Amino acid sequence: MERSDTRSRDVQRTREAILRAATQLFAESGYAATGLQQIADAAGVARATPSYFFRSKAGLWKAVLEEQTRMAAQIAPTAFQLAGRGPDRAALISALVDVTLDFHAAHPEFLRLVQWSELQRNPLINDVTAHHVAVQTAVQAVTAVLDGGALQQEDVRQVVMSVLGLCYAHLIFGQTLAASLTLNVNDPDFQSERRAHLKRLLMAAAH
Repeated sequence: MERSDTRSRDVQRTREAILRAATQLFAESGYAATGLQQIADAAGVARATPSYFFRSKAGLWKAVLEEQTRMAAQIAPTAFQLAGRGPDRAALISALVDVTLDFHAAHPEFLRLVQWSELQRNPLINDVTAHHVAVQTAVQAVTAVLDGGALQQEDVRQVVMSVLGLCYAHLIFGQTLAASLTLNVNDPDFQSERRAHLKRLLMAAAH
């Protein structure tokens, strides 16, 4: 029994090592430029091992996206919990901005994976169940913010895209537009002001 448990733990550790290596490499170089040999080398396993666990590179890519989007799907529930019972619009917006930015600070690879999907026109993320769950939680959060406000009649899907675009702008354009504006997105003072700015902007729009 003990030997079986040890083998099970070893199998789980190997799978996790492959996922970690794949997440890092896919985030750095995208799906197209990353090979299974690179992932196996980074994980310290034989060339055939990633295929044994995930069948193919596409299967491994989707497993990485599943793990990442499953975590992203917790942004809205975490924000609602943080905002407390029956929160007003300001409290809910504040919580959503804070939790969203905290998530991306802790998991910068998530947005890179999404960007690579766009840049390489890779639609496989749409085959990932957790991705659709994450999108629906974003829709629910924005619907709650819009309830009773000036933008209540707006198409919530459009608002979701606009809000996420605002929240991600400094993460996407940090080395280009922000640098030209002499903004250092890594400066703690900038990050603090960015949070406050986003909350003011979203509150004014949704009032």
